[in-house]
Formats: sequence, C-alpha cells, structure tokens
Amino acid sequence: MVRDADVDARTVSDFLERLGARTPTPAGGSVAALCAAQAAALVAMVARYCDAPALVDRAERLVAQAQQLVADDERAFAAVAAAWARPRGAGADEDRQAAIDQALLGASEPQAQVVETVIEVLVLIDLLRPAARPGLRSDLVAAGEVARAGSAIARMNVESNVGGLPDSESRSRLLRRMGVTKERI
Repeated sequence: MVRDADVDARTVSDFLERLGARTPTPAGGSVAALCAAQAAALVAMVARYCDAPALVDRAERLVAQAQQLVADDERAFAAVAAAWARPRGAGADEDRQAAIDQALLGASEPQAQVVETVIEVLVLIDLLRPAARPGLRSDLVAAGEVARAGSAIARMNVESNVGGLPDSESRSRLLRRMGVTKERI
C-alpha cells in the first residue's frame, strides 16, 4: 500500500478546521478512518508496554493503513461530489446518474476497508488484554470504543452509499463484506 505524503503532513488542527468547513470532504468517512487509526495507535502503545514487538508491528501497520484510508475516503467522496455536479438535462441525466452510482460504489470501498481494519484492531486488543497491566486496560477499552465507533460510522456510510443503487455483483459483494442483508437496507 502506498501512503499519501499529505496524510503525514497534516495536523490535527488542520484536519478539524477542514472537517468543520462547508465542503464535502473531509466528513464522516474520514472520521471513521481516523477513529480506526487512533484505536490502532493506542494498541501499539499498549503492545510496547507489554513487550510484544510482533503486536506493535501489526498495530503500526494498521495505523498506517487507517491513515491512508482517511486520504482514500476524501479522494473517493470528492469523486461523488464531482458526479453530483455534472450537468442535468436532456440526454445528460442517464450518464449523470450512472456516474453518481459508480462514484458512490467507489466511495464505499475505503469505508469497507475501515470496517475490516477495525476488526483487526479488535483482534489485537483481545490478544493484549491478558498481558496488560490494570493501568493499560483503560487504554485498551478506549481503543475498543473508538474502533467500534469508527466501524459503526463506516458501516453506516456503506449502507447509505449503496442503499439506493441498483443490484449488481459489486454492490452485493460489498454488502456481504459488511455483513448486511438485503432486508436491512
């Protein structure tokens, strides 16, 4: 996975300023990915205190992966905004709708990956829990809660993005990855 240089160059203040702006991105999808990154970073910290270098490596990989998903989400949702901005009117509506549908499907991929990243974070938390001193267990609880928040946001984004799309193999595959049945959307 190639990381965006921009992901590392930004500060929390910059992100929050951009999050509060009246722009399509960053938004909830980026917040979901950032939740996953924070949870993985907390897990890396606890793994260091537990002298578990293999788990540190796995957690750091997840931090980098989630940071990249912040950028991927912004890029994907910018494509959705661009599709919505396409002109309407005679002969253009069908192409516009197809572009919107394709962009919404594409915007769901980073969110699906956030959910999958969170699952890996939760596995690391379970592995660390027995070895963590009481003072570190609260950090694991924080990691778990932040991870679950990110997963819930990402899952909701996927359902929202693809809920109105026509049935397709890509849509069905994405929903299966999220554990979503047709009846739920």
